[in-house]
Amino acid sequence: MHFNEIRYRLIIVLFFLIALAACEKEREKPFPDPVHFVESELIASFKSDDILNLLNDLGELPREISFFIRYDVLVYRIIYETIDVDNNPVLASGALVLPDIRDPMPFMSFQHGTITEEEDAPSWFSSDLYFTAVFNASAGYIIALPDYLGYGSSRHLDHPYEHGRSLATASRDMLRAVREFDILNNEFRANDKLFLTGYSQGGYATMALLKLLEEEHSDEFRVTAATAGAGAYNKSEFARYLLEADQEIVYLNTFLWVLDTYNKVYRIERPHSHYFNEPFATIIAEGGIFENPELNPQNLFTAGFREGIISGSDTEFISALADNDNYDWKPSTPLQLYHGTDDDFVYYFNSASAYQAMNERGAQSVELITIQGGNHATSVADYFFGTFLFFSQF
Repeated sequence: MHFNEIRYRLIIVLFFLIALAACEKEREKPFPDPVHFVESELIASFKSDDILNLLNDLGELPREISFFIRYDVLVYRIIYETIDVDNNPVLASGALVLPDIRDPMPFMSFQHGTITEEEDAPSWFSSDLYFTAVFNASAGYIIALPDYLGYGSSRHLDHPYEHGRSLATASRDMLRAVREFDILNNEFRANDKLFLTGYSQGGYATMALLKLLEEEHSDEFRVTAATAGAGAYNKSEFARYLLEADQEIVYLNTFLWVLDTYNKVYRIERPHSHYFNEPFATIIAEGGIFENPELNPQNLFTAGFREGIISGSDTEFISALADNDNYDWKPSTPLQLYHGTDDDFVYYFNSASAYQAMNERGAQSVELITIQGGNHATSVADYFFGTFLFFSQF
């Protein structure tokens, strides 16, 4: 064989091997470039024995629950890209709590309830509020806990309290970021089961997230089952109820937070004097909503604002409330609603009206779990254990 022909064949073989290596390298790359995931940091770890000891220290849980503690648990802080209330890109954060095992596990998104302190955000993982996530992870769930906007990496923003759309998009993009983290780092493997849950503000956020995923992302997410506890799904009726009340409302300042959020997010931008009588308008303007000392809506709110909502003439604010109603739609996902009949923070009619509206729309898989005599705090245990048992059926 002529030398030039040998050299030519060697060049062809070498080119083929280089191309094959490039293809193999490309094939080994598990994911192109992450769209939402930015970075992660391991911030905590728990041995299964330590989790058992924590359970025993609580003292009020059934002994049988220790049977479900199986795995050590890792906690990561996840930073990811989402959008703010104006659809501008912003960095957000959350906690990822997972069993320290590589076997495929179901994926759960847990939306937290109302917090007012930065250190209580999930990504700091310094609050006892999130022990339930550690328990569920040790039992075999991979759990995403979004901070929401206004906490963690986005703490420079005002938290858009009870704004359904941004609660849902921040939670959705946390799910996306965790999936990318999963593929890029091979730290764990989520299987095809996806569960959503949350209580109080977390119940409302869960409902908003489920609605968003079903109506806009059904090709991307298939939710296996969901539970929502004591959420304020019916904002329109809630507002009318409060403004008609002539008694002290213990948690009224929290409801002012909702009013303040909608006034800003929907560019209504009315002065405090439109909503509140003096001297409360000045007190709130100078010290913030939690400085308000008046708990009777008849004394706090101006007659004009109350009448505008009750009569339906304040179309601008009523439209903002309606945009955040998350009760009158038809979910296809198996869904359980938990609520105590004596809840004086988020009233029972929120879940009752959601259950009725969903059934009237033909929903076949919605169940209302009524906790007789339960208030906002005492109903948590029924929600927690009920959720665990419900999800274990799938």
